[in-house]
Amino acid sequence: MKVLGIETSGNIGGISLCENQQCIITKTFSGIVQHERELVPAIKDALEEAHWQINDIEVIAVNVGPGSYTGLRIGVTCAKTLGYALNRPVVDVPIFDIIAENYHSDGTLSLCPIIDARRKHVYACVYLFEGNRKKRLTEFLVIEPEKLLALLPRPVTIFGDGIPLYKEIFSQEDIIIEAEYYAIPKPEHVALLGEKLYVSGYQCALEKLLPLYLQR
Repeated sequence: MKVLGIETSGNIGGISLCENQQCIITKTFSGIVQHERELVPAIKDALEEAHWQINDIEVIAVNVGPGSYTGLRIGVTCAKTLGYALNRPVVDVPIFDIIAENYHSDGTLSLCPIIDARRKHVYACVYLFEGNRKKRLTEFLVIEPEKLLALLPRPVTIFGDGIPLYKEIFSQEDIIIEAEYYAIPKPEHVALLGEKLYVSGYQCALEKLLPLYLQR
């Protein structure tokens, strides 16, 4: 199965072509203002390098956030347009699942990406490691840091740009704070997760495809 993954949720955007759970090619670009200009050319260049025709794409996966409002709209609009034009299924992938794929258990049993939501809140989702798989223990949260602290299982590994602002709250003996680069979403994880979701029977109705803002 040939999948296009689209990532435009933050400053570093990108696309990835994957086939049967193998990444074929990934292209990245920086700057939210660049996403609108560089997204479509990046897809075109990647297709040429992979020797794919645009009609070879069988599934389109897109990071729906939460993240940059402008960036998310660009990615979702592109995915929706391609879905309609090619008559292909589109899979919406939340950023928490995407960045959770950056981290592999070092012995801790739980993981929580934490993203700054502003207004003294964070976005978060708690995962439990089950072998090589990660199972969601919570819904996608918009929550005050103190309340999230009370929800976290222990020990737990956390990372994300929502931590530095509240480091005094999260600096606990049984909480491992990892490097912030783990919170950078990778286009290849968008594509790989999108393929897994589609194979499991999931896809998003195009008319309902929207960025996941979680709050107004």
